[in-house]
Amino acid sequence: MQLKLKDIYLNTNWIKSGSSSFIYYDEVESTLDIALDKKYQSNSLGKIVITDNQTAGKGTYNKSWFSEPYKDLTFSIILGNQHNFDQSLVDEACKAVLHTLKKFQIIGYQKKPNDIYINGEKIAGILLSNLGSINTKPYQALSIGMNINSNLELDKIDSSSKVKSTSLLRQTGDEYNREDILCKIIESIDKAIQKLVYL
Repeated sequence: MQLKLKDIYLNTNWIKSGSSSFIYYDEVESTLDIALDKKYQSNSLGKIVITDNQTAGKGTYNKSWFSEPYKDLTFSIILGNQHNFDQSLVDEACKAVLHTLKKFQIIGYQKKPNDIYINGEKIAGILLSNLGSINTKPYQALSIGMNINSNLELDKIDSSSKVKSTSLLRQTGDEYNREDILCKIIESIDKAIQKLVYL
C-alpha cells in the first residue's frame, strides 16, 4: 500500500514540517541521487525525498541496498551546504532508529559506522553523502533504509552478500504502520540536527 504522506504532519523545526515535508516518487532508482541534485539542494533544503519503490538503493562503499516495494522505508533528507555534517550526525540518526525500535519493545544496536542490527541481522542502514565542491562546503544528504514489513533475505537476493537481513515483520510476526515509524524517526533526527546546527 502506498505511503499516506498527506496524513502526516511532522512536528519538526529544521526539517520541513507540514504538508510540504515530502518529495514523493512512486518509483525511483535512488532517493539519494535526487536529494544530492543541485536543483533540490538549492530549492528544497530540509525536505525529504521518499519513495515506495527504490530500485537501485545505495549503501556504504557503493554496496546495494535492497528493499521490498510498498513494504519498507527508503528516504533521504536534503541537508544543503550551510553546515558540514559528519559522523556525529550518522551516530545520532542511528540513535533515532534505535530509540524508535525500543518504542516497539525491540532492542537493536549500532554496528559502526552506520548500520542497525537486531540479533545479528541487519534491519537498517544510514548513509551521509557529500556532493563535493572545491571552494565551498559540500552539498549533503542523509539517507535511511529500514526494513519494516518485508520478508527479504539479502543473502538469497545477492549471493555476494555476507550480511543477513531482517525486518520488523520477521522479528515479531506483526505488520507495522510505516507512516508512524517514519514520523518517529524523522522527528528524532530533527532534534539531533538542531543540536548539531545550534552548538
